[in-house]
Amino acid sequence: MKILHTADIHIGYENFGRLDPATGLNTRLLDFKRCFDFMVETAIKEQVDVFLFCGDAYRTHDPSPTQQKIFVDCLKPIADAGIPMVMLTGNHDQPVSFGKASSISIFEHLTGKVMVFEQPDLKVIQTASGPLQVLGLPWPVRSKLWAKEEHKQKSPSEVREMIEAKYAEYIKVVMEQDIDPEVPCVLAAHLTVQGAEMSGSERSSVIQHEPTFLVSSLAHPQLDYVALGHIHRFQDRNKGYKPPVVYASSIERVTFKEADAEKGFVLVSITGQGRERETQYRFVETPARRFVSVSVDVRDCTNPTERIITEIRKYVVNEAIVRVRYEVNEDQTNLVDLAAIRSQLTTAASIASIERVVERRQVQRTATLTRDASLKSAMEAYIARHEHLEPIGEDLIEKALALDQLLAVSEVV
Repeated sequence: MKILHTADIHIGYENFGRLDPATGLNTRLLDFKRCFDFMVETAIKEQVDVFLFCGDAYRTHDPSPTQQKIFVDCLKPIADAGIPMVMLTGNHDQPVSFGKASSISIFEHLTGKVMVFEQPDLKVIQTASGPLQVLGLPWPVRSKLWAKEEHKQKSPSEVREMIEAKYAEYIKVVMEQDIDPEVPCVLAAHLTVQGAEMSGSERSSVIQHEPTFLVSSLAHPQLDYVALGHIHRFQDRNKGYKPPVVYASSIERVTFKEADAEKGFVLVSITGQGRERETQYRFVETPARRFVSVSVDVRDCTNPTERIITEIRKYVVNEAIVRVRYEVNEDQTNLVDLAAIRSQLTTAASIASIERVVERRQVQRTATLTRDASLKSAMEAYIARHEHLEPIGEDLIEKALALDQLLAVSEVV
């Protein structure tokens, strides 16, 4: 049996993008679509039995019609090929208000075999290679517990601990009472495993306060494979032992912190019969957009522009999203030819920012922006300079532009 395991597709990120004149779409949307299409083409070429998606379809829980269309268009070949799809809700898929549908609820009503997990459950899906048991654990939503009278007085830490205990106990009971050991079984979950290595686009400050699960609570011997979503770095948290406990990675880069991270998905193969089954897997890289960050100190240079250009030439900037940071003394600022630097980046897909860090005589180092910078470009440069803000950068820009518009209207009034 072959399974394609993916997660954290996150259609909707548009940071560092521009308008594509041929389609009218943001180029970053097209980057995500290209990776998604590649993944689907691989699934069909490899004749997988199941397309397993472990949460976070979009950037937010309320995707635009355009984002929804991209997602559906990418999945259509899977449905047309008759490949069953298993999907579970991630934290980005969950609605803010209790009772509302998640961003992937609609997929259960699409043509084809689609199984959506919005609550923990054990289901059996029929594939071309026989039945597959799937224990689905969607993102644990704390607000649902707080809505119940008996939990309203609990602190956030108490609720987190309760979720961890409930999920672990639920898995244990299902493994002991409901699993058919003769049938392949996969646990699919969107959650945080203790010790997981983050890719850089995750909000680590948030993850530290999320329910966190031990590998031992997931890696039951009755399982053939544990498919995870939520952390964007490919890794096996049970490496060398059975079953594999694997984060599939995300399919496209979002921030410069992910510049060196592999992006892709996992192909899983379960062979053998009954209790003699073996599981193998391999990571497949997607054609994710490259991020290139160039940093150079030219304070001791008589020709800083030439030094910056020489440094840029050490990198392959063609079709990449590029950020350039250069450090100069205060009396060198007029010696840097920005037009010459930009001319070296004409083949880049996008110039995220060209940042100048000035060494002043009596003031600590500060970064400066050109006066004619728009609010959007100024915000992008500021966020690119403060990497901890990159995961929420697009939201910050949206809020800033909305506030700027509001101030403009109030001035007119």
